[in-house]
Order: sequence, then C-alpha cells, then structure tokens
Amino acid sequence: MSLRSIRTRAAAMVVTMVAAVLVPLAAQAPAQAAPNAAAGPTAWTPEIYPLFSGESVLRNVPSNGRDELLSACASSNGIACVSVGQGDGKHSIFHLYKCDTRSLSNFIDALAVVNHQTGGAQVHFWGPSYEVYIPADNTRHTVPDYQTYDFDRLDLC
Repeated sequence: MSLRSIRTRAAAMVVTMVAAVLVPLAAQAPAQAAPNAAAGPTAWTPEIYPLFSGESVLRNVPSNGRDELLSACASSNGIACVSVGQGDGKHSIFHLYKCDTRSLSNFIDALAVVNHQTGGAQVHFWGPSYEVYIPADNTRHTVPDYQTYDFDRLDLC
C-alpha cells in the first residue's frame, strides 16, 4: 500500500470519527428560534436575594405606574423602594426594610430609589467598579444604567 493511500484512508477515518461524534450531539441540541425583532425587546427578571418576611416585589409595572408607586413609597415610613427595569418597558419594584446585605441579579437599567427609612439609614449599591449611596431623604433618586449594570450587592442601613 502506498503512502498516499494510507494518508487518504487515515483522513477518511478521522472524518468518519468526527461525524460519528458531532451528528448525535447536533440531534440532541434543542431547536432555537431565530431572533425576531418584530416580537419586541428581550425581557429579564431582576432579583434581590434574600427578600425577608414582610418585604415584597411587584412585577410588570408600567413606567407611569412605577412613578406612582415610588411616590406612594414616599408616604410609608421605614422602607426603601427600589425600582429597576425589566428590559420590556416594565419595572420590578421592591419594598425593603430589613437592615442587611443582599445579592442582586439582572439589575441592568432604569434604577430608581426612594429611601424613606428612619434614622438616616442609607441604601448602598455596589459592584466591581461603582458604588452609590442613596440617602434617607424621601426623594426619588435615579442611577445611570452603566452603574446599575455593574451593581451586584445592595445594603440597607
């Protein structure tokens, strides 16, 4: 057998082995629809963990409802209200009161906070590059998206 023939057979064997591995893997992969720009923006679910007993989150709040709920928060002593965008034009609004450190996920845009805690307690957001302190002044504070995206922790107090 010639050297050329051996190389040809070896190459054919390698192609066959690769196909034997890849074809079954491709069959197992779930089908994924192509992105559809007409279907609207992609949404995500912002999370604060943990939420303690008595704390709550409202989901899918439209922008005008967000402003009304943050104004209502300003009338409730002892809580901080954190509103963050969901990527679909709606917001999640968290009512928090327990002094503790929490983890954040999917905090990407449209962060607004009303801090009506007592005793001068601050709301502190931070991440690898940015940190923001929201004073207990009972007014609405907004945070730029580039900072919001960086935040992975929140501390009340």
